[in-house]
Amino acid sequence: MYRRDYIMRQIEFMVEVMQQLTGLAAEKRYQAAMTVVNESLEELFGLNGTLVTRLFGREPLSQLTFGEEADLSQAKLVAAAALLQEAGDIQAEQGAEDESYRSYASALELLLAALLNHDGAPLPEYTPEVEELTAVLTPFHLPPHLNQLLLRYYHKTVQFGEAEDVLFDMLEEAPEDEEIIKMGITFYQLILKESDAQLEAGNLPRDEAEASLAELLTLLKKSPGHR
Repeated sequence: MYRRDYIMRQIEFMVEVMQQLTGLAAEKRYQAAMTVVNESLEELFGLNGTLVTRLFGREPLSQLTFGEEADLSQAKLVAAAALLQEAGDIQAEQGAEDESYRSYASALELLLAALLNHDGAPLPEYTPEVEELTAVLTPFHLPPHLNQLLLRYYHKTVQFGEAEDVLFDMLEEAPEDEEIIKMGITFYQLILKESDAQLEAGNLPRDEAEASLAELLTLLKKSPGHR
């Protein structure tokens, strides 16, 4: 009961915050909006937005809720992702490309961490969309750890074609990376256990998945570290 009440209070708090941010952004009061974002993140984690985004790529941002119950952790991660997406929008509007990238990428990492452990319960309306964040991040090169999270998310949500795109983007960047090759082999071996209908639903027909698996097995045999 305590956890449910806490989550409900947090949702109410976040709804008010998001409404406030919408108003400030409409008035182009960007500094005030960023202050609200930072104060809200302090409320969640004891860290402001700058400190949260500085952790990006250095350690899993999901560690910000380490030791907390799964539902509490998920609620905090989703709220933080929403706040950082707002920060990214504000920074992009001001032409601060590097800062907006870190905010959007951090938001995506937090969101994926929450969704990968999502139990299917309804999510708050302010929950960002993975598609929105990946769209604004399209011009940027995503680091391996974030692509790995995306691959896992697309696998979980039966978006096999999207997962394959992420995998081959990673291989394009590091074609001889055995870890990525083995990750891809595992991915194809898992989805090939699914029915033809499931594979078609995931936009990756069986013959294409089998061909990609064969390609990766050949790559593995040719990789420098393979014995």
